Amino acid sequence: MKSKSSLISKQLIFDFKAAPRFTFNNFLVCDENEIAHKASLYVSKNPFEGINPLYICGGEGTGKTHLLNAMGNSIKSAMPHLNLLYVSSSDILERYNNTLSYEEIIIISKEYKKVDILMIDDIHLISNRETIQEQVFHIYNELLLKGKRVIVAGRRSPEQIRGLNDYLKSRFLSGMIVAIKSNKDTIKKSILKKIALDENLIISEASVEYILNHFNREISELHKVIQEINTYSMANKRKVTPELIKEVISFSKEPHQ
Repeated sequence: MKSKSSLISKQLIFDFKAAPRFTFNNFLVCDENEIAHKASLYVSKNPFEGINPLYICGGEGTGKTHLLNAMGNSIKSAMPHLNLLYVSSSDILERYNNTLSYEEIIIISKEYKKVDILMIDDIHLISNRETIQEQVFHIYNELLLKGKRVIVAGRRSPEQIRGLNDYLKSRFLSGMIVAIKSNKDTIKKSILKKIALDENLIISEASVEYILNHFNREISELHKVIQEINTYSMANKRKVTPELIKEVISFSKEPHQ
C-alpha cells in the first residue's frame, strides 16, 4: 500500500505548463504598464539577480498574468534545466482545502519548496486564510534562503490587501513592487489597435470606442470581432467606420445558409 506522502506528491507535477500565447513579443507596452514590463523583462533575463521578490499589482485585465507567463516562457526557453512553477492562488486554495490533515499540508508545502522559480498569481485570494498564509510564508522564506526566485501578482499592493498577515506583507514589501495603472479603457484601446494592426487593419478612434462599447472586452472575443470586421470590410471594399461595424453586428445576427 502506498504511503499518504507518495500519493500527495504524485498529485503535484512541478513543471512549467507554458501558455504560449503569453509572450513578451505580443505584450502591448503602454504608459500604464511600462515599468512592470521592464522589470519583468529584466527578471526573465536575470532570474536570480536583482531584488527578490518581484511583486506586480494591478486591476483585473491589466496584463499581470500575461507578464508572469511571459517570464516563465522566456526563462524556460533559455534555461530548460530550471524547475519553474506558475500557480494561481485559487489552485493553492483548492490543493490545501482538499487535504485532510496538517501533516498533509506540510507535505504539500515541501513540494512547493523544490522549485527554482515560483510564480504566484492572484495572491489577494489568500486573504484571511491563516493556515495557507503561514505555509506561503514558509515556502517564500526557504526559497529565498536557497537563492531561488519568487514572483507574485495581485490586484492590490501588499499593504492594501485586507486580511493579509503583517509578516507576509513585510516579506512582499521587501521586494520590488511594480504597479500597472488600472486605466482599463486606455489599455483595452491600445490592445484593440494592436490586434487590428496585426490583421493589417487600421481603425479610427471612433471605431475603437464603438467596439469597446458594444462587444465583449475579453481579448479572445476582440480578436474574433476584428477578424469579422476585416472580412466584411474587404468583401464590401469599404473602410472601417462605426456605421460599418453596426452592419457587421446586424449581419452576424442574421441566419445564413
